[in-house]
Amino acid sequence: MVPQTKGAVILLLISCIVAISCSKNKNNMPLVPVDIHAIPMVHTTDVSSLVSDSGRTRFRMKAAIWDIYSNDSTRKDTYSHFPKGIFVEQFDSLFQVSGSIIADTAYYYDKTGLWRAIGNVAAKNSEGRTFETSELFWDSKAPANSTNAFYTHKQVKITDSDGSFQYGYNGFRADQSLKSIFLFSVKGEFNMKESTDTTGQNINRPDSLRHP
Repeated sequence: MVPQTKGAVILLLISCIVAISCSKNKNNMPLVPVDIHAIPMVHTTDVSSLVSDSGRTRFRMKAAIWDIYSNDSTRKDTYSHFPKGIFVEQFDSLFQVSGSIIADTAYYYDKTGLWRAIGNVAAKNSEGRTFETSELFWDSKAPANSTNAFYTHKQVKITDSDGSFQYGYNGFRADQSLKSIFLFSVKGEFNMKESTDTTGQNINRPDSLRHP
């Protein structure tokens, strides 16, 4: 019994020495903090997808990279980032294309349905009118008649299908169809029957292009 006891003691001492050695090595290892919110939950490339809401297809999007992040530990509050550009086509209730957006990069926030397009942003409505700006917000869940569905405070250039154009130096806001538009600090070449100066008075146009 004595040899066995002595052997057990020696084995126990060796185990303690190994444990202490490993503990010292771990303490010498550098600890690098990692923000889990900075790591995408999902990373997808070459995306072409139809997006639905309340049982209806709302838009089609194409992107080179689609990363999905979480804002909290429950991963219920998520947002998407498209760092290499995005193209979005919006559909009406008859599945007809009612508008499109292209941008260098974009964010989409799931909970609010808000898009933020950044860079060389160009939006187009069903009548062929284009909106060019450096930043554009789109509330995809806003009511159809809301004039705050699209908005920006950056300079915007609006070009009609006949080639006439104008600038909103302090941005604009518009409804979901990009047809009922309010411009701020307007200047440019106008194609209209009546207009006033560019200091903020009402502009009357057959296509309802105006500002407050």
